[in-house]
This record gives sequence, C-alpha cells and structure tokens, in this order.
Amino acid sequence: MKKIGTAVLLFLVLLSCFPICGYAIEFDMDEICDSVVVVHSMNSVGTGFAISKDKIVTNQHVVSTTTTYTIETRDGGLYNGRLIASDEAKDLSLIEVLGGNLPTIPMTEDIPPLGTDVYAVGSPQGMGFTVSRGILSTTDRQLNGVHYIQTDAAINPGNSGGPLLNQKGQVIGVNNMKVEDADRISLAIPMSSVVTFLENNGINVQLSDTPDAELEAPGSVVIQSSAVSGGIEQSYEQYSNSLRNQYTKILETVQNENKILVLGLIIIAVLCFVFMLVMLSQKEKLKRSEDNFERAIEALKKQGMQMKMMQRIRFTNQSRESETGTNSASDRNCGEYQTVPEIRSAFVSRMPRKRSEEQQKKYRKRLY
Repeated sequence: MKKIGTAVLLFLVLLSCFPICGYAIEFDMDEICDSVVVVHSMNSVGTGFAISKDKIVTNQHVVSTTTTYTIETRDGGLYNGRLIASDEAKDLSLIEVLGGNLPTIPMTEDIPPLGTDVYAVGSPQGMGFTVSRGILSTTDRQLNGVHYIQTDAAINPGNSGGPLLNQKGQVIGVNNMKVEDADRISLAIPMSSVVTFLENNGINVQLSDTPDAELEAPGSVVIQSSAVSGGIEQSYEQYSNSLRNQYTKILETVQNENKILVLGLIIIAVLCFVFMLVMLSQKEKLKRSEDNFERAIEALKKQGMQMKMMQRIRFTNQSRESETGTNSASDRNCGEYQTVPEIRSAFVSRMPRKRSEEQQKKYRKRLY
C-alpha cells in the first residue's frame, strides 16, 4: 500500500508539471460558416464567401463553364447566381446572389507572421462547410508571375474559392489550389489581389480599423486593416506582447521542471551517499570480524601445537620409565614447566648422553 501511495503521488506531481493543453480559436466559426456558400456550376462544385449581402467572391475556374449558378447557403437555402466580373489571370470571379441576404464575412489585407495558425473553409469533394487547420508557410510564393500565400492547411477539389482565415476569423486569402504529388502544400490568393480585382470592377472598398464597421454607402465593401483598434503598428505590438507572454510562460514552465529535476537529482545523490556510508561501515565490521577470526584460528593452532608437544613429552617419559624402571625427580616435576620453550629445554637436557650428535639432531628434528 505504501508503494502504491508513493506511485500515485509521483503521478500527480508529473501531471502538475505537464499540464494538458488544447487549441482554441478566437472567433465563432459557426458565424463564419454562415457567410460561406457552396457554388454549383454546370460541371463543377466550388466555394465562395460573401463580401456583401448579395455578392460573393470565388475562383474563376469554378464558374468558367457557365454564367448562371446555384448558390447554396449553410441553412439549406438555394439562390440563383449571376456572373458580374471575372479575371482569368488572378483566377477571381464576382457573383451576384439574386435575392440573397447573406451575412458579411470580415476581411483584412494584413498577412500574419510565418507559423501562425490559419483555417481553410470550403466544400472538399462536395462536402460543404468543412474546416481544416494549418500554419502559414510562406507569405509570398510566386508561381508563373502570380503571388500566393502558402499554407499546409488541407484543401481538395471543392475548396477552391473558399476563405482562408487568420486567428481572428478574418479572410486573408482565397483558397485556390494545392500542389500535385506533394504533401499539404496549399496556395491561396492574398486579399490585396482581391481588393485590386474588386476596385477594377467598380466595387468601393473601404478600409476600417473596427471589426464591426458598417458600410457607409450601398455597394461598398469594408476591408479591415487590423483586428484591433489603433492601426497596424498597435496590432503588431499586441501580437509581439502576446508572443512574449507565451514565451515567458513556457520559460517559467521549463524552469519549474528543471527545479523539480534538480531536486530529484539531489535526493538521489543523498540516498546514494548514505548507502555508500552504510556499505563502508559494514565493510569495516566485516574486516574486524575476519581479523578476529584469523587471530582465533592462530590461537587454536598454537594451542594444538602445544597439546601435541605435551603428548610427545609424556609419551617419551613413559617410554624411558618402562626402560629404566625408575622415575627421576626431575621427570616427576615435568609438569612444573608451563610453556613450550621450557618443556623443550627440559626435555633436551634430559636426553641420554650416550646418543651420538647425529641421533640427537634427528631426534630434535622429529620433535619440531
């Protein structure tokens, strides 16, 4: 149970160190989709978005087969469409929705920095009002002399003419095509080209710093210069502050995680040091025990040698007594000698003198 509690506590600590994050957009995607329409042409299906209550913008290749179209709104409404103007070079067309009363989608010419999240809305393969998310890969990609915005948002046939949105829900471009045999390389026509196209066809385009600015004159189109009040400089300043705040939060999270990691390493080092001290103390105790054991063995060996020596002396005395039949006083007092050297000297002194020197050496060698 104690191990389980420790594991649960460790899991909670790790969970607090790595918070669960998610993505969120700063606008209502449902409202944006109300301004997006599906354009049904004779042999094709594409997407468009409302720049006024009765006018939509789409790609020229979506409506190039005919001049009358069926416009489908998100709520299921069907309207007839009539071609007003087209520009084959820019691949843009302006269509009037007869009897339409569409909500206007916010637009801006400002292109966000690289790496910013973008959203493509359209009808891929005829599946209307589909949203895909990606990042802004390149702000100015030129192909055949035409300027595009490059993203990795997934688009397919049917997405053509749909809006490309920034994080504020503003249209920054018109989805145009994807690169064949490539993985998610999508191109969109920037809003600056759309503004030029509209102005060339008699549409009054007004710049506004207010997201909800109303049209001052009938037939005018409002293009927002920024998503916040104060102009472009303040917008970029706020964006920079936002990035700085995000960086600060990430840095604080990394610092906290590093503190926890350092604390864990310190605890592990202390535990290892304590373990080493315990092992060293046990080693010293084991060494002392081995020394005591060796001394005891040496003492036992010496005692055994003394016992053997006394047995040999006793055996020799008994042999001499049996030969002579007498027992001298010195032999009877042999027990008075307490140590091996004394016994050895006494025994050697009592050796028979009749023996030769060579016999005495052999006898001494046998005693030792």
